[in-house]
Amino acid sequence: MQLERIGVALRPRTALEAMDLGAVMLRAHARQVWSAWFAFTLPIFIVCQTIAWLTGMPWLGLFLPWWLRPLFDRIPLYVLSRAVFEQTPTWRETLKGQWHWPWARTIAAVTWLRLDTHRSVRLPMELLEGVSAQQRSVRWRVLSRPLGGKASGLTWTCLLFELVMFLSICTFTLWLLPGEALPDSMRNLNQAFQLPAFKHAMVWVASFVTYVSMSIIEPLYVASGFALYLNRRTQLEAWDIDLMFRRLRQRLLDTGVATVLLICLSGFAITAHAAESGPAKASSSAQAGIAEAFHQPLDDKDASFSREANFVYLDPRFGTKHEVKHWVLRAMPNKTDEAPPSSPFAFSDWAAGLVNVLMWTLLGVAIVALGIFTARRVRVSRRVVERPERTLSALKTNIVQEAALPDDLAGTARELWRDGHRREALSLLYRGSMQRAAAALHIQVPVDATEADWLRHARALDDPSRRDQLVSIVRTWQLAAYAGRYPGDTEFASLLSGWPVQRVAS
Repeated sequence: MQLERIGVALRPRTALEAMDLGAVMLRAHARQVWSAWFAFTLPIFIVCQTIAWLTGMPWLGLFLPWWLRPLFDRIPLYVLSRAVFEQTPTWRETLKGQWHWPWARTIAAVTWLRLDTHRSVRLPMELLEGVSAQQRSVRWRVLSRPLGGKASGLTWTCLLFELVMFLSICTFTLWLLPGEALPDSMRNLNQAFQLPAFKHAMVWVASFVTYVSMSIIEPLYVASGFALYLNRRTQLEAWDIDLMFRRLRQRLLDTGVATVLLICLSGFAITAHAAESGPAKASSSAQAGIAEAFHQPLDDKDASFSREANFVYLDPRFGTKHEVKHWVLRAMPNKTDEAPPSSPFAFSDWAAGLVNVLMWTLLGVAIVALGIFTARRVRVSRRVVERPERTLSALKTNIVQEAALPDDLAGTARELWRDGHRREALSLLYRGSMQRAAAALHIQVPVDATEADWLRHARALDDPSRRDQLVSIVRTWQLAAYAGRYPGDTEFASLLSGWPVQRVAS
């Protein structure tokens, strides 16, 4: 392994720090990771949707991409494992490199190990180390001893992130749809789901949103697991210390070239001088070369230091072991005679304590207010339940009277408008028009029908003039009821002319 080329700072980290390192690695190589991801997974996703369409089982479009995730995880791991050693591959090189990686463990991951929550850490061990089957279990026990809970927690956390992403995309899409295209009640929604075309369309949309959510979260899941694997290898094999020694060795080798050349040149000079000076001078020259290389002059100080060291070790306080046993309290009180120094953050600590007290006080007030509100609601509910039967009968009578329409709908609405009761006039006009439109369409007036429902019913009218008139009445009532925008006298008079306000032969 070429640890000298590694592009991350190797040091023992906590599990959370290692996961943060994985996120940083993914962000640094995002373009290479996601380009290879979509180049590999998008064709497979399209094939899965085609299979679901041909077999008539739309749920396969959701199930197959989820089941093939261990196959997809090979892509981010390939890019990040090369990028760590500053050899970031392109998306073409990533796709070609899949043929050189073992496939047996991937087949195991999509079959009997599909529900393994440790896949993020197991995947680098199986694809990068290439150990035999006998060594794999032993190797996994060593690697996973402190990482089992962390890997499972990473799996469930990423699953929740993906669920949040799915719901966020669906909610944002619903916000963009117009109100007329959405059902206004659960009953209408249930009726829509009974339609096969609507059901299949919703499954296709859910499959696409699931694929988008998976494409966002899954590379982060693989990168975090790979960082946990690197951190565990660093802890077990002391990669940081090994890398330090390798760099030190390289530094010494780089400086040793000049030293070797200097020694060779000195050798020629020593040989020439030795031929003239004799063996005694050669010996003194050799001692001078050693002293110059290690910068430790050879003199009598070394012998004197040795004598002093031996004399010191003769003292009984040095070179011997003593065992001292005495009883101590488990929690020793910290007794200090000096007053604690004043901290510059004393005011901030006091302010933090005050805010803490205020927050607890507000929480208590909120709990009390919630209890009072609940008690009042329960009391009001009991009063409604205990209301006399005659009151309920009177309410029903008023509702029936409100639902009854006058014979001259146009005249009554015109009189209300002239008297200044514009909202009541438009309400009567809207109610009467909807009842007569229901009679023309031969449908029963729904109790919970809204303006959007009547706009949809208006499309069923064959006569375009009637359809436009009904839509105009509904839109005018919406503007008045929800926005306070009332029409002019001329526009109101046009609404009272013709169908459905005036009874004409159909």
